[in-house]
Amino acid sequence: MDWENVRFFLAVARAGTLAGAGRALNVKHSTVLRRIGSLEDSLGIKLFERHPTGYSLNAAGREMLERLSVVETDLAEIERAMSGRDMRLSGTVRIATVPALAPWICEALVAFRALHPSITLEIDASSEVLSLPRYEADIAIRVTRKPTDSLVGRRIATLAHGVYAGASHPAASTTNPDLTTYDWVTHEQSRADTPQARWIAQHIPAERIVLRTNTTDLLKTSARLGMGLTVLPCYLGDSDPSLRRLRLISGLGAELWLLTHRDLKDTPRVKVLVSHLATRLAQHRPLIEGSQPNARS
Repeated sequence: MDWENVRFFLAVARAGTLAGAGRALNVKHSTVLRRIGSLEDSLGIKLFERHPTGYSLNAAGREMLERLSVVETDLAEIERAMSGRDMRLSGTVRIATVPALAPWICEALVAFRALHPSITLEIDASSEVLSLPRYEADIAIRVTRKPTDSLVGRRIATLAHGVYAGASHPAASTTNPDLTTYDWVTHEQSRADTPQARWIAQHIPAERIVLRTNTTDLLKTSARLGMGLTVLPCYLGDSDPSLRRLRLISGLGAELWLLTHRDLKDTPRVKVLVSHLATRLAQHRPLIEGSQPNARS
């Protein structure tokens, strides 16, 4: 069995489509198709049921995924342990961050490269959460309530949120507006567990919701264009001059963390970058914590 084909099997099993697996592996979907065919031919069995909407594991595929998940975890632990022994201030460090924070991270990396030119940097700013335990990234900047026990890092700030309207929206020029009388935009069901979506569900009548979406960027754009009010992290809302904060919301439980795996925390290239990013991100703490409003709050 070609172990490279196994990597493609895992990607398809998790993505459910050839295109999704191709994006995860940065290859064409035709390459994924060829690799899956090669793996199934070598084993003499089919691992997937093919559907118009994608691929689903059959009984043999589910058994293979269960067995391979254990092997994958063991290999990732070995790789982390070996990488952690590397004491050079050189090599590659992979960073995962949420898209909204990517500009801050890029700005910090420009200064870091000037200090450490022998360290090569990779940054993933996709909406997918890369796994540190599976060694998909070395450092992650995440919004979370509580990091998992296998991760260590630094809490940068506690996120504040606010109710925002477009600058030309009637609520933006109203003193103490009744928020329940306006249209709203919020996240769809797949992201109903976000702090801002939960707040809207608790405080705003369902009939006032006029748009649901799976991305924060579209919430921000919709509010900016006057479609409705929404709840955003203050670092997003207060940095946009076309939005007005109507109310500050504290205590939703989200925090910004800078994390790495325990096995990598003392690796010099990881350690020095964590320290640098923590210092640079801390400069944005007033904006993250909502103490730099762009309007009445």
